[in-house]
Formats: sequence, structure tokens, C-alpha cells
Amino acid sequence: MLKVLLNSHFFYPSLGGLENVSLTLAEGFVTNGIECKVITVTLDDGTKEFSFDVIRNPNKKQKIELVKWADVILFNGASMALQPWVLLYRKPFVWVHQGYQVSCIDGLGWVDGNSAPIGVYKSIIYHIKLRGLKAGITDGAKLILRGFIAKNLVTKNIAITTWVQNLQPLPNQVQIYNPFPLDQFLSDFEYKSEPEYDFVYLGRIVSEKGVSTLLKAVALLIHQQGIDASLLLIGDGKWRGKMETLATDLKISDFVTFAGKKSGPQLVESVSKGKIAVIPSEWYEPMGGVALELMAAGKNLIASEYGGLKECVGDAGLTFKNGDSVELAECMSKLLNDEALQEEQKVIGKERVKQFHPSIFVAQYITLLKSIINKR
Repeated sequence: MLKVLLNSHFFYPSLGGLENVSLTLAEGFVTNGIECKVITVTLDDGTKEFSFDVIRNPNKKQKIELVKWADVILFNGASMALQPWVLLYRKPFVWVHQGYQVSCIDGLGWVDGNSAPIGVYKSIIYHIKLRGLKAGITDGAKLILRGFIAKNLVTKNIAITTWVQNLQPLPNQVQIYNPFPLDQFLSDFEYKSEPEYDFVYLGRIVSEKGVSTLLKAVALLIHQQGIDASLLLIGDGKWRGKMETLATDLKISDFVTFAGKKSGPQLVESVSKGKIAVIPSEWYEPMGGVALELMAAGKNLIASEYGGLKECVGDAGLTFKNGDSVELAECMSKLLNDEALQEEQKVIGKERVKQFHPSIFVAQYITLLKSIINKR
């Protein structure tokens, strides 16, 4: 039986895209007869039992034993955790590139509400100017080390989209989409109630997600086009207060509802209240599982053009230039007033989302991991 050690820095009960992908992979491995253990720094809250072992904050001895136990080690991220033991025991290991961690210090191409360069030396210079010589050089050295490991020591690199694969080309790299869990949204696909809001946003309320761009676009619809567009924001984050203030400043507070963070059935119910979903990320989203979730829920879609979002949305939605509130407002007005386009999108989306069912990508992971062991 193949034994896989999955390293996921964050894991359940922490909630987020990476955590969901790790959980889906681990459950998929076990379902397909693969022995899996998960290692994480996230503490347990005792609310969920798993069909696999989860080792939280292991000590040095435990880490060594886990590395020795595994046939292959899968890192959900470009992580140097478990080193040097992985190399010392000559274990094959795989890095899943969820961002740009081998191309820029911040791993996002985004810092403190502003875009940052993606490129090793440009990133180092940028961070030296931003944070000082010592911090820039220290983190720059770590960046160079990650790049060396990715290019020379990693058994296989996985890019989560073609966008990431092209922006961050690496040797021994394949492309496999993230297996985002979609079933809870797919089961609600035929939701019959009339939506309460014209537009809905689902995600963290932080600078890179572009909520400010969305609010400015709503203001343009209301004040310049005379469209009383209503918006439901599902999620929370450190920029929520700023966005509430911005909504007030733009004089659109009466049209915007901040619903806060939702999960489980409450999340599905909240999503069903919106007619058209907007994913306005300003940074280059590596993939954007939220687009697939909203597509699975039968929503019309408008998404940022640059990054992995467009790759996921395809012809099932409209796209606009990242950060351009004027172009976004045009897309929102066009889709809101074109029922034929709305129906066309939904038909395309219903078929397209089938191509992103998580079981497809779990199977691709299993095939890849088995091939690595067989070659050894």
C-alpha cells in the first residue's frame, strides 16, 4: 500500500482554500486505498474525526519517524518543512505551487494593498527598499534557496493552473488543478427561489481580493447609470472596516450588505441569495476555487482577467481588467440587463464545472505519486 505524508501548513479546523484542498486530497487518497498521514501546525478543536492520522505540531523525533514511514511526501505549497530529513533519507517529494513562493519573497506579487514584482531579483530589491537591507537580504536568501530546491531537488513540481505554470516555469513540472470540494454547491444547483441581491461576493475581505474595486463599480452603477444595484458580501477579513467606511463614503451603504463569514449550509444558503457573482481580485489569483464554487452553485460570473480565474471561468462568465472599476461596472450593467446572456452563461457553466470535479484531480495526483514510486 502506498504511504503518503501530506504536509499542509494550515489544516482543519482552519478554513480556507488550501485547507479544503488538503482535506479533499487526504480523503481522496484514503478512499482509493492509499495510506495517508497529514502533518500541520494548526491546533485541533476536537470537532471532527478523520479517516487518516493528523499530526499537529510534531516534535523533531516525530518528524523523523514520519519521514521514514512515508513512501512519498507531498507538500501543499513550496515548503522547506521537514528538511533536512527528507533529503537525508532520500525520500521523493513533491511541491504543489499554490502561489509564487519561488518567484517573489511575499509569494503573492502583492504587499500591503499594492502590487509587488514577481521575479527573484526584482522582488529582493523591492523588499530591501520597503523593509530595509537586513530583512530584504535575509528573506531574499530564503527565496533563492527555495528556487534552488524547486529546480534541482524536488522530485516533481505541480502547478495548479496553466497560468502558474507559464508565469513560474520549473523543471520536472506538471499541471494539475486543485481539487476543490464542490458537492455542497452542486447539490444546490437547482435552487428555485428568486435571488434577493443583484450581485454577490464570496471571499476574504482583504486588499488583494479587490472588494474596493467592486464597491466603486457599484457606486458607478447607482450614481452614474441610475441602477439601484444591490450587493451581498459574504466573508470577513482585516479590511472589512475599511470597506464599510468606503461604502459609506461612496454613499452606497443602503445598497450593500456585509453578511460576515459563513460555512456549511449557511454558506450555500447565502450564496443562493445573489444573482450574479463577482470575483474582483486585484492580484494575480493563481487559481481561484471560489469561481468554481460559484459556478457549481449556478451563478452568473464576472471575474478578473489576469491570473488563474479566467482559466477556470472560461466562457461561463465575463472578465475585466484587474482593478478597473469602470470596466467592471460595464460588465455588471451588461450582464444584469441581458437575460439571454445570463441563461447562456448558466448552460455553459453547468457543463464546464463538471470538468473541475475534485475526483478528477485526486485521480491525477494518485497516478503521479504512483509513477514516482514505480520509477524508484
